[in-house]
Amino acid sequence: MSKAYKFKYRLTQKSSLATVAKAVRALGYDMRIKERGFDFGWFKDAPGSLTGQLYEQHFALDENVHEWLNGQLEDAGLLAPKDLEP
Repeated sequence: MSKAYKFKYRLTQKSSLATVAKAVRALGYDMRIKERGFDFGWFKDAPGSLTGQLYEQHFALDENVHEWLNGQLEDAGLLAPKDLEP
């Protein structure tokens, strides 16, 4: 029996901004649109820190957003890894 993933299809360079936003929300990330790309931010658990969490950031150029988000979705178990796709 195969696992039901939240995202059926991989993002591409032609994915709409609404689709990108849906992926960002599913990951629990913040997103800011910049002149040449996107800034993403999120809190990550860090047991040794004062607050128990650290804020992480990643900037991706427009043409790389889909690849980076697909990787994040795979890591979070929301998208089937490429090697499991038919």
